[in-house]
Amino acid sequence: MSSSTPKPKVLAAHLISLMLLGLFTFSSVNAQEHMANFGTSNFELSMEMIPTTDGNYVTVSPIMNFNVTNAGLGIKIYLSKVDENSNVIWSRKIGQFPSINQFPISVTEVVDDSGSSIGYAITGINIQAATPDPIFVITTDTNGHVLATRTYGGNLPIAGANLTPVTGVGNKIIQDHQGNLVVVGSLRFAGNIGVVPFILNTQPNLNLNYMRLYHDLRYLTNGFGIGSMAGFDDIVAIPAMEDPQTGEFVPDGYLITGGTRQVGVPGSAETLVVRTDPGGHVLKSGIYGPTFADSKGRGIELASNGLVKVVSHVKEATGAPLSTQIFTLTPASLILLQQDRYHGFISHGDIRETNNGEFILAGRGAFDRDGAVLRVEPNGNIVFFYGYGSNHVEILTDVHELYDGTLYASGVTTTWCQGPADEYLVRTKDDGTLPGCPVLSLNIDRSTPQEPMRDTDWESVNVTLVNAHEIVDVTPDTVKKQICPGLVPVPFPWDWFRRGDFTRDQEINVADAIGSLSKLFSNGPESVPANAADANADGNHDIGDVIYTLSYLFSGGAAPAAPFTQVGPDPEHDQPNIFSVEEFFQYYNQNFRMDEAGFHLNFDLEI
Repeated sequence: MSSSTPKPKVLAAHLISLMLLGLFTFSSVNAQEHMANFGTSNFELSMEMIPTTDGNYVTVSPIMNFNVTNAGLGIKIYLSKVDENSNVIWSRKIGQFPSINQFPISVTEVVDDSGSSIGYAITGINIQAATPDPIFVITTDTNGHVLATRTYGGNLPIAGANLTPVTGVGNKIIQDHQGNLVVVGSLRFAGNIGVVPFILNTQPNLNLNYMRLYHDLRYLTNGFGIGSMAGFDDIVAIPAMEDPQTGEFVPDGYLITGGTRQVGVPGSAETLVVRTDPGGHVLKSGIYGPTFADSKGRGIELASNGLVKVVSHVKEATGAPLSTQIFTLTPASLILLQQDRYHGFISHGDIRETNNGEFILAGRGAFDRDGAVLRVEPNGNIVFFYGYGSNHVEILTDVHELYDGTLYASGVTTTWCQGPADEYLVRTKDDGTLPGCPVLSLNIDRSTPQEPMRDTDWESVNVTLVNAHEIVDVTPDTVKKQICPGLVPVPFPWDWFRRGDFTRDQEINVADAIGSLSKLFSNGPESVPANAADANADGNHDIGDVIYTLSYLFSGGAAPAAPFTQVGPDPEHDQPNIFSVEEFFQYYNQNFRMDEAGFHLNFDLEI
């Protein structure tokens, strides 16, 4: 018995053959400029992105399992390498499983004497209390596999003091001109009696050269480590040079920024800049910013003209959101030449110079939930200030200029994620525009306060405790999605969908079958969320889902299972959705418990 009506599976097979032919004869090219994210089913947040010697980029992020109920548990290191189009080359989850946890903040590439890469070094926060050696450094090979781990600290070598650090943070790690690894941050002593900054200097194999602690002499009344709260946030190695303003000789060493204040005195936090020799001995220091409101240095850069650029936050006395200020200093005596303050922008990373001598900063709009990039001229004039985001929360923590003048930024997004938050990558034109993607011109005001430099001096001591640890790495299930151009943000949670709606356009049509085939056979992007591709609801994404969709569309086949008639929640996921900046920081602090330790992680003014 024959029938003129094609059987559903036969018709679907013919359609699949035509679609596959189209897939394999068409080469899609991603636009240079784009927004993308990548991550796992957990919480990820890019803290820093660095260029590598082979022309790619490495990001470092915490990876946290939100289901963990105990405070501070479940935080590991997420190290990833991506290319300029946000394609993930590799990713690693690094940690001391299961109980010891590290929150990474900074990463640097490590090179040998010939300039060839030998791997990466990471620092951040050990999520353990009452440890005398709270500062960690982890090294990996060029593929992100762990080589070595050390922790550093120790009792203060002061008679009768008996002070031991209980927590600490490594805010920045670099490799200097001598090939040594250098970390700056702060150590906190028991009972919150004081916080002191440090410089840690090691060989590439992590053998200790020195670890030097510092105390602001203005607050040195009850002994070293007591009564002062200070921290170093960023460091840059400088070569021997001549000061372009004064002609003074500047020896090689380090330029460092951070903050200093007296314990228990609100409004006394000041932006700190220090110049040291390679041994960490202070040669010159200065205090900057308002005397009536808290401020703290966040980033420092030695510009191509030999001058120093410093970025700091100011806590506005009016209760307005934080503002960002940029200082221009001489390298020898740290004399203040220029000061600009930007109201409406909160920086969350370094300041970087572009090829034409301008400067770019990453952060967020103070009155928005968009990741933002600010570009300024050397004289402080604003070139552009754009926000990049959609319906949820985005924050940018780093930005670089690529070889062709385009800008490449990293951070965090809560849109289209595998979990509550994913790493966020944005590549724009040199003028900050991004065709086909949501870009906003944000509100910003510039002022030029005149707040003179103040002097301060420092006492320092060395500590010598070093411990080795065993640590492992695993390869997590990392998924990358291109947000735009392509996908159009929609006004419902990222984990809501219609079953079979692969393209997330709220329609079930042949484009969904094509997208599904592209994922299966051409390494195309996944659906958002992944379960949307499971048209036949069997728990897997395979060719059966394509057949099911085509049968429904063209042969009267059964409709997909719920959620189908309207957009609904993903039955396989229970991560929270984050819609506002307030929700983001509430979730962040609740799960990482960093607020209890008093560490800022670039998101507030605590030292």
